[in-house]
Amino acid sequence: MSMVYMLEAVGQEIKFGNPLTIPLRLSGTFGELRSDHFHTGIDIKTNQQEGYPVIAVEDGYVARIAVSPYGYGKAIYINHSNGYTSVYGHLQKMNGTIATYLHRKHYEKQKFQLDISLQPFEIKVKKGDTIAWSGNSGSSGGPHLHFEIREVSSQAAVNPLQFGISVKDWIRPTISLLKVYPDGFGSLVNGSPQPIKVNLSGWGPYYRLRNRDTLLIAGDAWFGIKTYDLLNDEPNHNGVRSVALFIDSIPVFNIEFNRLYFDKGRYINALCDYSEIVLHNHWIIQTRKAPQSYLENIYQTLVNNGSYTFLPDSIYHLKYVVSDHYGNESILRFIVKGKQKIYAPLRPFSSSHTQFSGDREASYDTLDFSFWAPIGAFYDTVNFSYKRLTSGPAFFSDFHRIHTPTTPIHSWAKISIRPDRLPSRLQNKAIIVKVNQGNKPSAFISRWDGNSLTASTRSFGTYAVLVDTLPPLIKNLNFKNGQNIKNLPRLNIKISDDLSGIDSYVGDINGKWILLEYDAKNNLLTYFPDEMLAQGENKLHIRVTDNVGNFSEATYNLIY
Repeated sequence: MSMVYMLEAVGQEIKFGNPLTIPLRLSGTFGELRSDHFHTGIDIKTNQQEGYPVIAVEDGYVARIAVSPYGYGKAIYINHSNGYTSVYGHLQKMNGTIATYLHRKHYEKQKFQLDISLQPFEIKVKKGDTIAWSGNSGSSGGPHLHFEIREVSSQAAVNPLQFGISVKDWIRPTISLLKVYPDGFGSLVNGSPQPIKVNLSGWGPYYRLRNRDTLLIAGDAWFGIKTYDLLNDEPNHNGVRSVALFIDSIPVFNIEFNRLYFDKGRYINALCDYSEIVLHNHWIIQTRKAPQSYLENIYQTLVNNGSYTFLPDSIYHLKYVVSDHYGNESILRFIVKGKQKIYAPLRPFSSSHTQFSGDREASYDTLDFSFWAPIGAFYDTVNFSYKRLTSGPAFFSDFHRIHTPTTPIHSWAKISIRPDRLPSRLQNKAIIVKVNQGNKPSAFISRWDGNSLTASTRSFGTYAVLVDTLPPLIKNLNFKNGQNIKNLPRLNIKISDDLSGIDSYVGDINGKWILLEYDAKNNLLTYFPDEMLAQGENKLHIRVTDNVGNFSEATYNLIY
């Protein structure tokens, strides 16, 4: 069954063509749960290869071209007269007029990373035109086409499968786990004040609790389920379209992924159980809406903010209904029996903890460390904890353990560390790092503020100060110094840095800037021979700088 979006204002059906000339097979669907965001389009498989023609799905004009080593990589945005924008991401290269235009802009601005807005008269396209070739650019995990439909007026992303673009899907969603969370003092689930996980049985349309059909709940509780969708003949676990919960046939919770806003995407960390994401990579959609979550547009029904009261000796019949983008449904049924609350003595609140709330700024200061977060950084009350630990000899500060990584931070927070054993000669090479359990560091862009080094972060964990004195590495891969490169379609150069990361790079041939394409995930620079090469001898020069100012240079003599 294929759904076609109806333009309500005029009752007109809107259909788009397919963006590829090969049969459409999906590895990702709209609304799929991803790290720190919802998937705002569909991911179309390209047989694990690059270079398939990418097709304009309707008449329009190129409104934007973006090129980045990250995110969507090389992307084209086409505005259409029906009020929508089609987006094509992770491209290998542009085609025709678009390619010529982009190449000129790279050299005008002497930059690889670009984000260009175009006027309606600059580059027009017709439905069926080949606008680019499929690729693996940006943060793509493998060759595919990321395809989106956006509403021009609001810039909201809408499901491309609602516009006549269809794939085979006769398979119902899978519901693989139920989690139940006691809510408040005295509330229990099966006698426990802690959340419990319940394994499920069943397949097809009907699921049940594996070992018993009844949960015993005293007081208040909310629920969460792990669910995903499968498409015909595809192994990928994709996103579902809607999740609804009924209590005694009354709808109390319903979310639908029909329209997504990019500035709300990070609220996925409030909708889902963040601790399960961090610890187990489980995506559990919760019924409870956190006090500082502003993801309103997906909620169709929400009673009591997603937490429900179960009265003693009362019986409740609960039903989850999960639907995919083609209307296939799966149902989980179970029973709740209300029990009497049991009020155990409260443990005293530790004076070493500080409470943070999302509706005001948060701060914590010690002699050598400080933490600050803006209003809205936390979805719920956080009983903040801090501990200072002795670090190893490689570090120039102690370890500062900031709360726990299982608590999300929505907005950028600021940490400051005063290194207590940093020689002045190394000050300009110092950088804040986050340290995992194996003491492996990951660096953050750092700046000095008085005697303290500062960095922005969106995650709790253990932080310290290291220094980076080693320059980046530059290695030519498919050519040698003095080689005739006349028959080489590209020159590949690997660049890498051991700690602080690559800040910038620049290349020139015979003293003139050249376009080096940067593939950050593979640490690769690529030069496609162009008009900058002269007949005969050429000198290629590359300079790479890291985030604390260390740099390396390499020069190659090439024959063309």
